[in-house]
Amino acid sequence: MNGGVFLLKIIVVGGFLGSGKTTALIRLGTYYSSLGKSVGIIVNEIGEIGIDGDIISQYGLETKEITSGCICCSLKMSLRSTLLLMIENFNPDIIIIESTGVAYPGAIRDEVMLMNLPMDYDMAPLLTLFDGSRFKQILKEIKNFAAQQLAQAEVIAVSKSDLIDSSMLPVIESAVQQINPKAEIITLSSKNPESLAHLIDILERNTDTAEHLAKLKKVIAGDGSLLMAGGNPKSKDNSIEASGVGSFSTEYLLEENSLKKFSDSELESIVREIMSQLREAVLAKSPDFLGHIKLFLESGAALYKISLTTAEEEPTYDFISSAGEGSASVPNLKILSAVTGIPSDEIQKIVQTAIEMILNKNEIIFNA
Repeated sequence: MNGGVFLLKIIVVGGFLGSGKTTALIRLGTYYSSLGKSVGIIVNEIGEIGIDGDIISQYGLETKEITSGCICCSLKMSLRSTLLLMIENFNPDIIIIESTGVAYPGAIRDEVMLMNLPMDYDMAPLLTLFDGSRFKQILKEIKNFAAQQLAQAEVIAVSKSDLIDSSMLPVIESAVQQINPKAEIITLSSKNPESLAHLIDILERNTDTAEHLAKLKKVIAGDGSLLMAGGNPKSKDNSIEASGVGSFSTEYLLEENSLKKFSDSELESIVREIMSQLREAVLAKSPDFLGHIKLFLESGAALYKISLTTAEEEPTYDFISSAGEGSASVPNLKILSAVTGIPSDEIQKIVQTAIEMILNKNEIIFNA
């Protein structure tokens, strides 16, 4: 950070649950890899079980997951250790940090900059994704929390723009700009290479990392924590509590022989049936929920992934061929459920009941 040649670029990507962060990471990572750059990705999951890292690894990108909470609230030392280990063992040109959807990405960026990493680096403009396809639901369910995430961003990407009516895009962009007048607003679609190219161009712009770090050091409280913009020390309440999201994650190991009788299409039906049961039970408790329910079944050389982000949408399903060496030695089913309006203990009951009912129904032997 001395104005010389930067050996490492660090990109922090934030955004609420289900805003498309993992897809954006894969696009960014594979792009930089195609240029011959080595890319490391750190995935922060809200729960105990990591899911996104398994998906990202299928694209040949080095991934390290941090689970059990929010980087900026409870895992500062773990994040630093992860960064140092990744640099030592992998020596990437670029590190992308995906924050959990209930984190304040600005706090994560600032914590990284205060870690005294033992190398020069360039901190890319702070990127936050805002799911424009859920604009109305976000304003209704988590307006204050989403506004806090957006207010910290330097670049806001209105994601899933291909799912938004063209007449609504200017309205959404205007609303986002009012929340953060200083941010650069762009649209982003995983189906539109031009929008990704625009994003990459923005991330490549060098910011004055040393100047930003100097400013950070001027707003440190006596206990070493960062001060909020208003001059008061940070609240002890972490961002997970502030979001109002309840969550539960778990993993089931599946007996391989009990899966062999199923075709790909039959395993897809099982995954869809589990999600259908989950969706029905969650809707009964929280009819207007927002969040992200991600279910991921790995069997042999295939990955079956299904996700749901809002009460009004249908689940999104993906079939991913395994990269071979990355396939699990023991077939497994992982799930992360994080939604508004339901306490974590109730989500746990919903998840376990739905999964175990469907697995037993199909005579799939499992160990939770």
